[in-house]
Amino acid sequence: MEELATLRRDLLRDLPMDIRRARRAYRRMAREVSRNMDAKSYAMHQAACKAGLGHLEGLIKLLRWSCEGPGADGVDGAAGGDAKKREDAEIEKLIAEARGALAEV
Repeated sequence: MEELATLRRDLLRDLPMDIRRARRAYRRMAREVSRNMDAKSYAMHQAACKAGLGHLEGLIKLLRWSCEGPGADGVDGAAGGDAKKREDAEIEKLIAEARGALAEV
């Protein structure tokens, strides 16, 4: 169980920066649309954007998991309901922004 708590602490330390990097990379990729793309290139670009969103969502889910159990700042997952709600709202906002950017493309 100690290994799991250590993993959660490590993820809590590293994932916020990983999510920021993935989000910046996604935004750069989504903005690189050429108005002169042919259908095949456009479809490939959309697939790449969707894969980027999937990666970002996976990181966010991993962050949520790491916040839920023992080892998350030494607090059991049942505590900190308000903080979790704020965090969930922020995560949902990030996902909505990413989906909005994809929709604009």
